[in-house]
Amino acid sequence: MSSARAEIHCSAASCPGLSIVSGLSALIADYDAVLLDQFGVLHDGKQPMPGAIECFEQLAAAGKRLIVLSNTSRRRQFALSKFPKLGFDGRMLAGFVCSGEQAWQHIKRHRSGQRVLWLSWAEDFQAWDPNYLNGLDLLLAPASEADFVLCHGSMVIRDGRESMPTELLESGVPSVALLEALRECNKRRLPMICANPDLQVVLPSGNLGHMPGVIAQLYEQLGGTVIYFGKPHASAFDEALQLLGPQTPPSRVLHVGDSVAHDIAGASQAGIHSLFIASGIHADELGIADGGSADTSVLVSDGDEPNAGLNAALTTEALEKLFSAYNTGPTHTMRAFVW
Repeated sequence: MSSARAEIHCSAASCPGLSIVSGLSALIADYDAVLLDQFGVLHDGKQPMPGAIECFEQLAAAGKRLIVLSNTSRRRQFALSKFPKLGFDGRMLAGFVCSGEQAWQHIKRHRSGQRVLWLSWAEDFQAWDPNYLNGLDLLLAPASEADFVLCHGSMVIRDGRESMPTELLESGVPSVALLEALRECNKRRLPMICANPDLQVVLPSGNLGHMPGVIAQLYEQLGGTVIYFGKPHASAFDEALQLLGPQTPPSRVLHVGDSVAHDIAGASQAGIHSLFIASGIHADELGIADGGSADTSVLVSDGDEPNAGLNAALTTEALEKLFSAYNTGPTHTMRAFVW
C-alpha cells in the first residue's frame, strides 16, 4: 500500500455498506473513476451479467474513467480480446490490470530461462491461454527438477512429460498427484508464483469452482513460499491507481467487486471506496443465489421475512453476518451491477 493513502477501516457494525443501493446512478456523482472486477460483476466468463452492459456504458457516457482490475490469470491482451465477445466495448476503458500479466512480467524479469512446474487449466476451459508461456524461455519440468512453481490454473499439472489432473476445480479436493508434487516442491524449497489468488469463482454452470488461490494456500500450509499477484495485494491496486495518475485522487475512486476477501479488503487496504456486488461469489451465503437478478423489487429487506432462494430479498442481517466473518466491509452494497 502506498504511504500516500490511508487504509479505510470498516467494521461490519459501523459499515456504511449495510445500506443497500438499488443502482449505481444513485452514487456515481461522488467518483471520477471506477475500478471494475470482471467475474461475478461484468460477466460469468461466457455471458454478461444482467444489466451489466448498460451500467458499463452509462458509466462511460457519464465521463467516468474505467479500469478493469481482475484476478484473471490470462495476459492482458488475451483477456482484452475476450471483452467485446462478451458485449463490452474495450475502447471505453482507460486501462486493464490483471494478475496474469503482472505474474508474466515478474517471471520475465526474474525467472526467464528456468525450469518450471506449471499448474494450469484444461485446454477446453474458458480461462485456458495456450500462449501464456510464450516469450519466457521456460522449460517444463517435474517437481523433482523444477526451479519454481507457476500456479496459473487449478486443473492440470504440466511437467513437460505428462499432463495430470488436479481434480480440484469442481471438488475442492486435491488429487494425490497434486499433493505429491507440492510436497516435493516444498521439500526442495521451491518458490511458487500465484497468478490468480482467487479461492472460488461462480462457474457458468452456477456451481462454485475452486481456483489457484486454494492451491497456493495449501502450499503455504505445507510450509512453502508463495509470491502473489492480484487482489487483495497492494501491487494490483497500485498499478490501477498509477494508470489514473495524480489528477484522480484516491478519494474519487470506487472499486466494484463481488469478493469480500479480495475486492473489498483490497480496496480498504488501498485506501479507496468499494462497492460490493452481492449476487456474485457470496450469493449462496447471502441467500440470494438467483443468477444476479437485476429486479429492483427484490433488492432490499429488513430481515424480518426469511425469504430464500430464487428472487429472495437481500437483507442487512445477512450482509452484517458476512462482513463480520471477514472483519471488513464495503462503502456501498448493491445486489447486482446495474445502473
